Amino acid sequence: MEFIHFINTSTLNSIKDKGLRREFHYQGFGIFVYPLIKIDFKAPNQEFIIEEREINSNLSIEESWEVIGALHIRQANEKVLGVVFNLSSEFWPIEIKIDVGSHISKKFASEFDKIKTDVFYQSNLNLTEVVESISAKKYILETKFKVISESGLKSLIKCYKKSGGGIWEAMSVYCLITKNIEPNMIKRIVKF
Repeated sequence: MEFIHFINTSTLNSIKDKGLRREFHYQGFGIFVYPLIKIDFKAPNQEFIIEEREINSNLSIEESWEVIGALHIRQANEKVLGVVFNLSSEFWPIEIKIDVGSHISKKFASEFDKIKTDVFYQSNLNLTEVVESISAKKYILETKFKVISESGLKSLIKCYKKSGGGIWEAMSVYCLITKNIEPNMIKRIVKF
């Protein structure tokens, strides 16, 4: 399974020499990466349906994730590159965070309960119980999972998509890895 991490062009030579290095982020210590698996964009409301259709039909998987994961680079008016790599077995488990909207949360929790191995909800809490305990009518549940393997990650994303989940905002779905990506692990650099 391939993953992508976004950089600006000024860091390319450093990445080629040293690879990707872990950093402190507001969500933890590691490297933010995105799985190169197609997850459709889902418009937050009817106003953006045309954009949703255009993005889903016209963008490659890399381009779709670039829209989500490289916003901070584009906002700084810098050119974006994607660093694509695979994760070997020593990188697992990884952490994945998924923003789950109230409109799909019950279905997502139900689908998640069907996953028997390789994926654990944060602190081994019961996701269905967490969802049922929320009293607000409209919310975004920031879920965090520990994923033991590539097949577990694929199962979790399949569950999310089957529940009606999609990406739109900057951090809808992302993974955090806690080991450095060495230069020899980089498969390709994608220019946007």
